[in-house]
Amino acid sequence: MFTLIVPDLYGLDLGMVNVYLWTGPGGPSLIDTGLPGTVGKLLSALRRQGIEPADLQRILVTHADFDHIGGLKALKQVSPARVCCHAAEVPFVRDGALKPAGPGLMGWLTRPGFLLIHRLYRPGVSRVEEIVIEGHVTPEGFTVLHTPGHSPGHMALWHQQRGILIAGDALNNRGGRLQLPPDIATPKPAMARESLVKLSKLSYEVACFGHGPPIVGGAAAAVAAFVQAQGLAQQGTRGSG
Repeated sequence: MFTLIVPDLYGLDLGMVNVYLWTGPGGPSLIDTGLPGTVGKLLSALRRQGIEPADLQRILVTHADFDHIGGLKALKQVSPARVCCHAAEVPFVRDGALKPAGPGLMGWLTRPGFLLIHRLYRPGVSRVEEIVIEGHVTPEGFTVLHTPGHSPGHMALWHQQRGILIAGDALNNRGGRLQLPPDIATPKPAMARESLVKLSKLSYEVACFGHGPPIVGGAAAAVAAFVQAQGLAQQGTRGSG
């Protein structure tokens, strides 16, 4: 079942990845949809919250890795919710393209596995109703932050008024320890680090991750300390769109 994080924001652990539910203004809306084959669990959790598929307004996709959009196609078969993603992620969300491999030997050695998974679950939803870029404010009140590196159109969502950051895979909290996304699944690790520096300069009390539990209270300070410990604090951020 969904667990309350802060008022209007709930999290659901679908095994190895988290899905979030926003019930405040502009909602109810989902952020990501989990692994292939878990949509039944997701729908059951929604109904326990008193939300039917027809009630969903939007599905905000942080990025198109199979563990984040695996339930999207099945969910769209039962829900009129509008799919929203960054413009640079449209080929992966809508058309089912596979993102580039991670760098180096390990990136190429793991490529066949990613290709197999990709072919088995056949992503792509034919239509993305809402295409956003850096600075767009969603009806839920989240500001879109283009945070490429792990995926070309990866986006984080920042609710400035409520002090909430939805980081997606820009940063993980596996085992209660903040971590960068793994290089083998990150086509441009240096760019991912620049994106993290960008997130570390914002103000928020709560940070939610694609993997691992949220930080509730002092989240921005924790992320800034991680960036400092990794020696990334002096990196300049690139322009985004």
